[in-house]
Amino acid sequence: MKRGIYHFEQPRKLRLGLYLILFLSVLAGGTVGYHWIEGWPLNECLYMTVITVSTVGFGEVHALSHDGQLFTILLIFFGVTTAALSLTALFEYFVLRGLTNLFGRNKMNKHIEKLSGHVIICGYGRTGYYIARDLLKTGKPFVVVENDPERVKILEEEGFLHFQGDSSDEEVLEKAGITKAEALVATLTKDADNLFLTMSAHPLNRDMQIIARVQDPDNTRKFIKAGASQVVSPFSAGATRIVQLLTRPAVVDLIELVTRGENLALEICEITVDADSKLANKTLAESRVRQTMGCMVFAVKRPSGETVFDPDPQMRLEPGDVLVAIQKPCPTDK
Repeated sequence: MKRGIYHFEQPRKLRLGLYLILFLSVLAGGTVGYHWIEGWPLNECLYMTVITVSTVGFGEVHALSHDGQLFTILLIFFGVTTAALSLTALFEYFVLRGLTNLFGRNKMNKHIEKLSGHVIICGYGRTGYYIARDLLKTGKPFVVVENDPERVKILEEEGFLHFQGDSSDEEVLEKAGITKAEALVATLTKDADNLFLTMSAHPLNRDMQIIARVQDPDNTRKFIKAGASQVVSPFSAGATRIVQLLTRPAVVDLIELVTRGENLALEICEITVDADSKLANKTLAESRVRQTMGCMVFAVKRPSGETVFDPDPQMRLEPGDVLVAIQKPCPTDK
């Protein structure tokens, strides 16, 4: 996913503004020129300038002197050229921009249709912005669903794949590729909206992970019942982190070290043990994960949902297990 897909509009605005300034300058210059050369009233000078630049063919206001005729020739040359450029820029900005947006929208819709295993971000507020920014760094494909026209303009400027509409509308979610999505993140402003979104999205793809943001942690159970896989409360998480900074700063430093996207020294990664994986049916000691992949396994998540921390080297790995490890870079081995 690349930034800058929609940045074509900025040069057009600058070009249009420049040509309009030049055109107004020609009108002002013509008016002042006729007044200085011929001594006519300013209103007649402006009228003479307009009919000259527009080439409408009306007669002269007064008989021109020799200097006035030379000035008119220059005014026709510069004025007609500037007017033509300004009209072209106006046409390009208002007409071609609409056509480009239409074709760009169709192209983006086709791109979204081809996505699989992507993330759908519902809501592009402060939380949605940071999620999109960090997903962009990891290379994980995502689509943003946003209903606010002002925020949609920002998404266009960023060049993010997006769809404008109500994220709780099943048709909108289907157009965002929910049936093939890996996860959906509900980051709408109100808990009620996120809850209704969760209830709408879960039946469309029951295998999809749904992560919902809540303002009130007491609503967590409602979201879980509605189908959310995980519920995150920014206020609760923020308070917990502050307490950890006060009581266990070294632990927080370690977490920052392995979770920050910038200047990574270490990285937390997941290794899935598939049925055809060379790790399947071997013990941790036999798999030699540390020696062959350069990572240290500190937890194993079983298919049942059980997570075994600090697993014993003699623990036998089974298909469906997920190894949680620390290393750099993250392996993609199976």
